[in-house]
Amino acid sequence: MKTERDYLVFLDIDGVFTSSRVHYAHAASYGMWHRFDPVAVDFMNKIHDRYRVEFVLMSTWKNHLKYDNTMIEHWVRSAFGNSGFRGQFANPWKTDPHEEWVNRNNFRRGDEVKLYLNTFGQDAKDFILFDDNSYNFKEALGKGRLVQTDPENGLLYKHMKNAQSIMGNWLEK
Repeated sequence: MKTERDYLVFLDIDGVFTSSRVHYAHAASYGMWHRFDPVAVDFMNKIHDRYRVEFVLMSTWKNHLKYDNTMIEHWVRSAFGNSGFRGQFANPWKTDPHEEWVNRNNFRRGDEVKLYLNTFGQDAKDFILFDDNSYNFKEALGKGRLVQTDPENGLLYKHMKNAQSIMGNWLEK
């Protein structure tokens, strides 16, 4: 099946969509970060509106969420959609869809993204990663495509400008 995408956007959740800043401002009674940052959502929507992209979760939040369970997929899509996110998730919608890659010795997030690209993303012209940790992305992927956000404050203006510079040669819709 031919996809309608040119690019892949890999997303972490903690430190990108959620952060201490958002949690503190929300004054939630629930102790864990759980509210999506509307600025991060708006920026991802801007990427969605401007480029032919699909999004892929690479966050540890996706671990133990069964890829082939339609209720889990519905929950993930609903969590993003109810936050105003308009982006289209790729198929599969998460790295390590069958939870077999993460169990390899010394296998880190960069390795998961590389294997995802080699297995499911061969048609993508380019990709970008949003994460508050650097993991082994540059070593595993061979090029710098990481927008490293702030673990406490999430996606900031300087990160959006960095992302725009990485996507500078991407073709617009």
